[in-house]
Amino acid sequence: MLRDSGLLQKPIVKVLPHVVDTVLLVSAISLMFHTQQFPITYDWLTVKFVALFTYIVLGVFALRRGKTKAHRLVFFTAALLTYGFIISVALTHRPAGFFG
Repeated sequence: MLRDSGLLQKPIVKVLPHVVDTVLLVSAISLMFHTQQFPITYDWLTVKFVALFTYIVLGVFALRRGKTKAHRLVFFTAALLTYGFIISVALTHRPAGFFG
C-alpha cells in the first residue's frame, strides 16, 4: 500500500479485503436479525452500522483509490480510528462510544 510491494499484485491480496468486508456486513446483518435489534430502534446500533460502512469506504480508498501515498496514509489512519470508534460503541452501547 505505502511501499509499492510486489505482493500487492498477488490475487489473494486483491480479493481478501473484499472477502473480509463481505463477512463483516453479512455477520452484522445476520446478528441484527438473530438478536432482533434493528438500527432504527437503537441509536447506538445505527451509529455502529454507519461507522461500519464508513470504515469500508475508507479502507477502499486506503487500499485502492488513494491517488498518492499521503492520501492513502490519511485514509488508512482514518479507517483505524473508525474501527476503534466502532469497538467503543459496541462496548458502551452509546452512540458517542468512549467520547460520551
